[in-house]
Amino acid sequence: MLVINCINITDINNDNYQLLRNAVSEERRKRADRFHFINDSKRSVCAELLLQYSLFQATGQVVKMVIDYNEYGKPFINHIHDFSYNISHSGKWVVIVYGSTEVGIDIEEIQTGKDDIADKFFTEEEKDFIYTATGEERSKRFTQIWTLKESYIKYLGTGLSTRLDSFSVNALDGVVTSENGKIQNGLRLKSYLFDTNYYLSVCSSKEEVIINIIKLEDLFQLINRSNEERI
Repeated sequence: MLVINCINITDINNDNYQLLRNAVSEERRKRADRFHFINDSKRSVCAELLLQYSLFQATGQVVKMVIDYNEYGKPFINHIHDFSYNISHSGKWVVIVYGSTEVGIDIEEIQTGKDDIADKFFTEEEKDFIYTATGEERSKRFTQIWTLKESYIKYLGTGLSTRLDSFSVNALDGVVTSENGKIQNGLRLKSYLFDTNYYLSVCSSKEEVIINIIKLEDLFQLINRSNEERI
């Protein structure tokens, strides 16, 4: 089973943001403070807090996080067994997926006028799926394909070393096909029209997916518990 936790940053006012900021690591605070726009800072802080929340949800304990990175920069927590995760954000949403096997997730606000990107980076099969639609539906299909491809690359953890046109995703069947036409067995792609104007896509070997909307009070309860355990 995969669990996806999502938080809406528009619920965070300035006072709440300072409380959340004070609860993350010093490294994360410094990173958040470097952003020019406050929403970028909110997304950065919430990414770490969603990871803390998800670890607690998975283990039942407040866990001290030690994050490492693979050779392409994908983060992982090597001292927690059977816990893989991936984070994405776009617009007002920050999302995390976790499970016992490798995972990849991507969320994007539906984008218009992106035919040039599709022409340059997508396969013929993907372009056919997009270009048989018009108007708003074409924009939806582009964003759906984009998030599916991103979720697969993030599942692999190979970053830009994997070309976007070196594989094809099928939004209807939920499969990945390599350049030679071979289906990647054991992998499942799932995509969701989320909050009316976003697409959320996930790649894993797991079939069952649960999506949770995390509220500010959920994070504050975790922060309070963490503070109590430090006393």
